[in-house]
Amino acid sequence: MSDDDWPSPLPRPDDDEVAGADASVFSVFAPQAETPAGPTPEAVEATSEAISVPPPTGSPTGSALAATAEARVRATSPSGTARLRRAGPLTWIGAILLLAWLVAVPFMSTVTELRQNTQLVVMVLAVLGVNIATGYGGMISLGHGVFVALGSFGAAYAADDLSLPWIVSIVAGVAVAGVAGGVIGLPALRIKGIHLALVTMGLAIVFQPLAKRFPAFTGGVSGRAVGAELVAPEWFGTSRWAEGLYRYLVCVAVVALAMWLTYNIINSRPGRAMRALRDNDTAAAVYGVNLVATRVTTFAVSASLAGLAGALSIILVPFTSQESFPFQESLVLYAMAVLGGLGSLWGSVLGVAIREVFSWLGELGGGISGLGPVSEFLSLLDEEQFVFGVVLIALTFVFPRGLIGLFRRRRRAPE
Repeated sequence: MSDDDWPSPLPRPDDDEVAGADASVFSVFAPQAETPAGPTPEAVEATSEAISVPPPTGSPTGSALAATAEARVRATSPSGTARLRRAGPLTWIGAILLLAWLVAVPFMSTVTELRQNTQLVVMVLAVLGVNIATGYGGMISLGHGVFVALGSFGAAYAADDLSLPWIVSIVAGVAVAGVAGGVIGLPALRIKGIHLALVTMGLAIVFQPLAKRFPAFTGGVSGRAVGAELVAPEWFGTSRWAEGLYRYLVCVAVVALAMWLTYNIINSRPGRAMRALRDNDTAAAVYGVNLVATRVTTFAVSASLAGLAGALSIILVPFTSQESFPFQESLVLYAMAVLGGLGSLWGSVLGVAIREVFSWLGELGGGISGLGPVSEFLSLLDEEQFVFGVVLIALTFVFPRGLIGLFRRRRRAPE
């Protein structure tokens, strides 16, 4: 599928895959025993062209179509080792810098700064949830802040009211968000594109007044404080810094595990179905992809990641309220996913980093004085929303496919 065919306003993502990945989708999902029902010869030819597989002749069986795609996959898909060798130097430099930052943060932060940096790590999961729905599933979602809120409410209710262990409470928060995502994903079966975006944005708008009507779960207007705390083992230390370090390590470990699981999902059969649906849902249906199950699963997985971010936030700050999740926060999550780069796990990390780095630079610039009218303008840089809005406008023009494009080589082999 060419760049021109990619539906606006969704930017064309740059997958972590190589040439032949889309063909592998259809080799997995093609019917194995009978001819796909319904498509005309013209539709079959268009489908074959869309996935770069030569159009079959005659009346091919499903197994013949699968064999054609499988042959292309074997010829073009590299092994895992080849993928590592193909990674550019900037990718390795970025990974090393990220690891160095994660190691250095606890030793360079106060208790408050350590909590704030941990919240940045957790936010990666919320942005990754948007990336799964939009970058990999092709469904624009402007309401993922709702799933973050549901994850936090679910974990708080399980830990406080049900007195469940923290690990069970976190899983409960993820489950609540995942089920809600699956249900909310049902409209995606009939609508898509900008209309689905409006539906999810409407969900984010109505969530706050709706949450106030369920005080037993959300705490109502005033929110709910969580009495249960994640206590560090005695051997770890009892100081506030030691407790903050313990929560930091727990969150980093959970985020790393979630990203590893996500990587395996998007490179598995369901993940290939997501990308097939994103690139050409008609072709995916022709070759046997279950559209209903794939769309619902995509939204459920993306919502679960966002819910995990909300559940982990309860560990850091034992309080949650509907006021913490205005609909603007959902728009910010989507903007970070686009700025970092859709269709890439690294893009989610970069999206969070962009917002934090430019906010820090804005604070530095806002402190400059003695320059007359220029100082008056620079004082605007103290406003985080102003800085992020300017960055969003500028980087959208400069890097329409996200910052991840700087760290990625063109991997498409010549035809």
